[in-house]
Amino acid sequence: MQNNQLVLYGWLDDVTQSNTSSAQLIGKVYIGTLDEAGAAKVAREFAADILKIFGATSLLGTKIYFVSSRTGHKEIWSMDYDGSNQKEFTAYGTITTFPVVSPDGTKLAFTTYPVRKGAGGKVIGEGQPEIYVHSVETGRKLVYYNQKASMNAASDFMLDSRHLLIYCTASGYSQIYETDLDGSGLRRVTHSGSLEVEGKVNPKTGNDVVFVSGRGGTPQIYRMNIDGTDVARLTTGEGDAVNPSWSPDGQHIAFSWTRGFEPGNFNIFVMDVATRDFVQLTHGAGRNENPSWAPDGVHLVFSSTRDRNTQIYTMLADGTGVQQLTTQGNNEKPVWSKATQ
Repeated sequence: MQNNQLVLYGWLDDVTQSNTSSAQLIGKVYIGTLDEAGAAKVAREFAADILKIFGATSLLGTKIYFVSSRTGHKEIWSMDYDGSNQKEFTAYGTITTFPVVSPDGTKLAFTTYPVRKGAGGKVIGEGQPEIYVHSVETGRKLVYYNQKASMNAASDFMLDSRHLLIYCTASGYSQIYETDLDGSGLRRVTHSGSLEVEGKVNPKTGNDVVFVSGRGGTPQIYRMNIDGTDVARLTTGEGDAVNPSWSPDGQHIAFSWTRGFEPGNFNIFVMDVATRDFVQLTHGAGRNENPSWAPDGVHLVFSSTRDRNTQIYTMLADGTGVQQLTTQGNNEKPVWSKATQ
């Protein structure tokens, strides 16, 4: 404790070196406030510097956005990677859901059901689902033009953070489209006679997309080129497979699947897209859905009903190290954002 601050002297030495002068890898002072938050801050910063030495990616500064019902309405919330600092991001007083974050971490798109009001401003119900885009930095709503359709839903950002993949019923049934950041420049990507949803762009290449389609009868995960060509099914056709999420290396996807379990009981799987080999990460612990990769490619965040209510958990990408992050209300549909610069 110095000058009303918490001071941590962080040292890291390489014990294989022959003398102390060449052994020092880190010798740094970290400063925080005299409380629990300050202690967490200096510990995280020291840990992040150690991780850099070993070439690993720190989760310091990353955010998890998720949907929570704790205020009585479904709103978008944010929290730090370890579940701390939980804050309400939207306050629309209706159903707000399916958040997606731009690759640069500066914009958040989501789907909301605007409140419909009658005479005297009385709330008379919820409108058709629309896409809203907000600045993460200011929290302010940005302009986005929604198509005239019974449903418009945000799906993913393109790698430039200035275009969106959406799924929309403008053609009469849900198909995947690309739009500019303001909703203009609509371009249809899929052209099937089945429902097409949840398009996710490969974060490494930007040239291929995984998505969920019912073209085979039940929801399954498919891959296609960004222009809608070269469509191939990735999952086996068993059960229902939904919620695909690309790993940062663009080689694996995490997803939810009912394969091998009673209908409706989803579990988290990870698949190597090239070989289509898959591994099951959760086993018989409630309904596990909406996995999202951490920027380090080592952790996943997901929702689960293993504690009766739906809560958000993290785990390592091999299914170990499960940690519960939320406890209040029901919490779902998490997405992990990288740290903004």
